[in-house]
Amino acid sequence: MDQKNIQSILQDALEEEIPSSRIHLWHAVKASLVAGRKTTQPGEPMNTTNPRRMWRVAFAGMTALTLLIITLTTPQGRAFAQSVLQFFKRADSNVLILPTEQIASAEDAGSISTAEPPAPFMSVPEAEKIAGFDAKELPSLPQGFKFAGAMADKNGMSIQYEAQGGGGHLLINESTTGFMQSEWDQAPAEAISQVKVGELDAELVQGAYVVYPGETVGRWNPDAAILRLRWISDGLWIEMAKFGDVERIEYLDQNVLLELAASLTNAPFTLAVKEAESLAGFEVLEPTWIPDVLSFRGAAFESALWQRKQNTVRISYSLNIPGLESNGIVLTQQPVRLIEDCEICDLVGAGAEVENVRIGETNGEYVVGVWAADEAGNWIWQNEPYLQTLRWRAKGMAFEILYMGPPEEVKKADLVAMAESLK
Repeated sequence: MDQKNIQSILQDALEEEIPSSRIHLWHAVKASLVAGRKTTQPGEPMNTTNPRRMWRVAFAGMTALTLLIITLTTPQGRAFAQSVLQFFKRADSNVLILPTEQIASAEDAGSISTAEPPAPFMSVPEAEKIAGFDAKELPSLPQGFKFAGAMADKNGMSIQYEAQGGGGHLLINESTTGFMQSEWDQAPAEAISQVKVGELDAELVQGAYVVYPGETVGRWNPDAAILRLRWISDGLWIEMAKFGDVERIEYLDQNVLLELAASLTNAPFTLAVKEAESLAGFEVLEPTWIPDVLSFRGAAFESALWQRKQNTVRISYSLNIPGLESNGIVLTQQPVRLIEDCEICDLVGAGAEVENVRIGETNGEYVVGVWAADEAGNWIWQNEPYLQTLRWRAKGMAFEILYMGPPEEVKKADLVAMAESLK
């Protein structure tokens, strides 16, 4: 998310209390939400540097993380870890002393909105390819929200929703390397509540540090419309955060946030194919042949409410290999009424080696790799063998078969054979 969007979120969150133009909000959330932060693990001293890539950790931190993951793999270890981890750093005071370089002037605040163009949003499956893990997702669209998109970098991703009509956001940040933190993420001990996400220990914070006009310190505002929840589940550090409190999302209080958190799943394919077809309003094709290493997982329907330009159906097949069940194939299909509305027609950009293939009597394109950001934040195509994509169009429909997993298990010929078997 870019600087303009971040500022907008926080301004919306506090608009009813103090005119947004008079509060320096940018520094209070910059390190928490924008791509380019460094993560730390629960209980670690927080690093306030500003690296260019998001979700990177130092070697020492990775060593500690490895030990922690080992601990979390046993019931006894998980119980111990949950009892000692602090998901939010405890602040020493309700007043946060700011370094001189972090005190925003009126001119600084005014320039934020034009600092840089928006970062690209993508679908959750695309973000999973970049992050390198199977994300936990909400099983349905939260009431009052529309899906904005996902952002990702290696080892971390953010799934983002926007309140319909504006004025609020819901973010789900997930990482395999720790929470995304800076000094602005801490909170006074009395503002941190011990809660449960299902059976897992978690921490919840209501409020934020705010720099008021004419001041050079951040003061804790417990009434700020910012609600954050953190916990660890299946090796993922997860933060769910709500910003804003416009009428259409007022219902999303602490209890509802906990319910949403408990509903997160990495198995969003809960529909039968016929159910997804009925919701989509078009005939959904299924393969009559799939590689022996795959099993049907389920289908998912994504409507225009999820900001897709066309109704879309995805069918998932998982690998029958212990430890790799989250890998596999996702078959996506959607109508093509206007080519500019087709989300799976433009395959890749410069740098990718696209191969033309034949799928029966139809031309298709096959490519190996994924989009990724370099150290300068530029998006480039990387030849990642664990990711293969096949796309084609036929009879007014666009199709994509995406495989994520060991390349020796599913090859290009398998994807083409699967495509040719669709009926």
